[in-house]
Amino acid sequence: MHVLFLAPDTHTYNHQFIRALKVLGVQVSAIGQKPKDQLSEAVRPLLDRYETVSNITDGQCVVAAAEQLARNTTFDRVETIDEPLVIPAAMVRERLSIPGLSVHTAKLCRDKVAMKEFLRSHGVPCAQSAGARSASDVRVFAERVGYPLILKPIAGYGTLNTHRANHSAQLDEILQKTQIDEHAQLAVEEFIDGHEGFYDTITEKNGIRHDFAAHYYPCCLEASIERRVAPQIAVTNRIEQDGYRELRALGSKVIAALGLHHTATHMEWFQGSKGIKFSEIGARPAGEKIWDLYRFANEFDVFLEWALAILDRPTQQKPSRRFATGSVQIRPDRDGKFAEHQGIDAAWQRCRPFIYEYEVPEPGTDTKPLDKGWLCNTWFRLRHEDYDQLRALMTFLGETVRSKAR
Repeated sequence: MHVLFLAPDTHTYNHQFIRALKVLGVQVSAIGQKPKDQLSEAVRPLLDRYETVSNITDGQCVVAAAEQLARNTTFDRVETIDEPLVIPAAMVRERLSIPGLSVHTAKLCRDKVAMKEFLRSHGVPCAQSAGARSASDVRVFAERVGYPLILKPIAGYGTLNTHRANHSAQLDEILQKTQIDEHAQLAVEEFIDGHEGFYDTITEKNGIRHDFAAHYYPCCLEASIERRVAPQIAVTNRIEQDGYRELRALGSKVIAALGLHHTATHMEWFQGSKGIKFSEIGARPAGEKIWDLYRFANEFDVFLEWALAILDRPTQQKPSRRFATGSVQIRPDRDGKFAEHQGIDAAWQRCRPFIYEYEVPEPGTDTKPLDKGWLCNTWFRLRHEDYDQLRALMTFLGETVRSKAR
């Protein structure tokens, strides 16, 4: 087997997926923007062939590079774990007649409005939504649906450039600073209250092979704009209990409707006064090294299981469901340089046996903006056999540790 991997070195996370393929004896070629001699030492020895492109997000550019590599070999799969490259990867599959996610399905997974329209037609409960090409389109939607509203890029990633409008004056402010026209459309959605989480899977030809459920505390939008929040991601080890039956059924329905086979999926959901609602799904693994949380929680090689699934080979392991795992971030009180961390001694005294990975920047280190995600600045990752105890430990860290900057 020979796999073409797009963007092998955008993050150390990518290396784990390539490593898994090599463990199975697969040849791995890659396309990326860096010259080969600038690739990290961790990934360069894993690649059998490599082609450089000027713009890795340009589908036609990537297709041309893939055709160049394919002159001397045949590819069995084309894979990526980067959200912006899902469509370019599908374009390569289509051009080279390689099995896997189609361009049509890839576009549905990137276009939040088209995705929801498609899934609503298949009986999946979603927030009301529409594409907007002008401020007038947004206001018409607001008059029909009411407030609050959510505005976000149609093909965005996470909560980047996502806004909530609670009333018409706030909507006007958002529209004034947001570019919106025929070439820069927005998705406008009904606001869904309640709890937010995600449901991730590895799929095979017959549906879901492995699945995982996790929770955000608080919701992503609040966490992304409020510096004082210490956001948590908590992976449950109770997914096989009755409380998750409805979520798993929803995820299975979405995956079947979209035909997501031999791939990883990352699905966001809400549970509130309107019941459980689908938010969006990506045909790729979760970011923020979430799969490391699954690996430590379940005592198995989730990356190897991904490789086995995409190659249509039998599974070798099952998740143990022994541990719950979580990640908590402590934001600096301002942008600048780290000055000190308060409460660290108390944090170590109570939580050290359960912390398996962490980062506490040294004084003088530059802080990073909040929009860089959950795994930057000061953070801790923990695991515990009891989910409630895991949450209590993360909450303690969030309330005890203070990150000061100057």
